Amino acid sequence: MNTKIDHELPVDPGQSFVVDVFRPEDAVGVASLFYSIYGAEYPFETYYIPERIIAENAKGNIHTVVARTAKGDVIGHGAVYRSSPPNPELYEFGQYLVLKSYRTSFAAYKISKFITEGMVRRVPMCGFFSEAVTHHTITQKASLKAGAKEVALELDLMPAESYEKDAGTTQRISCVLHFRSVQDLPQQVQVPAVYAQAIEFLAAGLDLDRQYVAAAGEPPAGVRTHLESRFFPHAGVGRANVMTLGADFEEVLGQLEDQAAREKAVLLQLFIDLSQPGVGAVVDRLRAKGYCLGGYLPRWFGTDGLLMQKTNTRPAFDSLKLYSERCRGLLQLVRQDWDLTHR
Repeated sequence: MNTKIDHELPVDPGQSFVVDVFRPEDAVGVASLFYSIYGAEYPFETYYIPERIIAENAKGNIHTVVARTAKGDVIGHGAVYRSSPPNPELYEFGQYLVLKSYRTSFAAYKISKFITEGMVRRVPMCGFFSEAVTHHTITQKASLKAGAKEVALELDLMPAESYEKDAGTTQRISCVLHFRSVQDLPQQVQVPAVYAQAIEFLAAGLDLDRQYVAAAGEPPAGVRTHLESRFFPHAGVGRANVMTLGADFEEVLGQLEDQAAREKAVLLQLFIDLSQPGVGAVVDRLRAKGYCLGGYLPRWFGTDGLLMQKTNTRPAFDSLKLYSERCRGLLQLVRQDWDLTHR
């Protein structure tokens, strides 16, 4: 039987702690930590259920790191974990949580260092990415310290209530996607003409071996478009990985958009494989339908990907808090494209 944690366990302040890999006996403390930070609002139920946390770590879908006291209390948490990419060797890193009474203890820094200097050598991966919030710059700084660089801006990704109870904003929260390569795969990338300069800017400094060629032609006749989609009702988000492109793309897109309307999604994201023939023509059609650039996603499919996104309303671009000059350059690319596609 799966037991859902719906309360915060008491933890004495001022204890010493060690940073360590997850042990099954940590699971209740991890679930309590999530509840202490988010209340009942975290959108993924797994993290409130100790048995599921144990099972997902055993499967290798999550690699949890904890800050643990001698009494066994979990006062901090971080992880690398499989999430949206269809490439199982590309992990997301993040979920840095620290009890408020321990936030001057450097627990988050020590957990991040443990993951990005040690765990990346133990877990077979091609790379990792993070989604750093933009209502403050703390997680953006942490991503940069981990050696990752900004490659995409996900507009209006999450409602404010999905983050900490004291997030201090009522607006939907955009996120900066950072990427770091661990084991590269040389490849040819089909570059849509309209985004040639954007991809050149975003690929700079990523330590990738790429041959960038101009995307040409249409999606092949006789090939069916295949999407792997998922909707997150709590977040109001729909995500689809476009695995293959065919001549029926617009028909398949229409079905996805109909579902997004039924699900009341306020953001629809399309992740498109840049090794697919016809990707340039598909991007042009998406832009005509109000989709704008999100960013460049190395190794998303094993091959590289492109994020296109469509929002229901104009994002609050001016309120985003961005840490780096590169990130401000990314914002300019996305904002200009949003304006161009919403004339």
